[in-house]
Amino acid sequence: MSYIGTAPTDGQYSILDDISSGFNGSTTTFNLSSGGTEVVPQSDANALISISGVVQYTSAYAISGSTITFSSAPLSTDSFSGRVLGNSKDIGTPTDGTVSSSSLASTFFMTNGQTFNNVSIASGKNGLAVGTITISGTLTIPSGSSFVII
Repeated sequence: MSYIGTAPTDGQYSILDDISSGFNGSTTTFNLSSGGTEVVPQSDANALISISGVVQYTSAYAISGSTITFSSAPLSTDSFSGRVLGNSKDIGTPTDGTVSSSSLASTFFMTNGQTFNNVSIASGKNGLAVGTITISGTLTIPSGSSFVII
């Protein structure tokens, strides 16, 4: 299946392997894995990192691929806990002219320069037209409804 914009990615939540055995007060870069398998979070924000029980702001580390780099080296007495929270599903912004009417909600209607015959707005519903339109016959707008032409 093809996508418009960025192809969505998804992933399960993963518990990261403990990397605290490498903490020594001077090393800042570590490899991320879960169950021994390399883990590549979609972004820094997709990871929940704790050092000695304190959740770290994303400004305290950077993730590139499967490597995490801390802004300050964790001490040898520090513990580590980490989770990757799955990936977001961002489809981006569709390119102009790529969304058809069948992709829109049934209550969405848009057309250009059309002639409409006997238009009736359902009770409690609203209608909107932009530009020049022609209505041949009647336009029925019940109480509690509106039809706006801009």
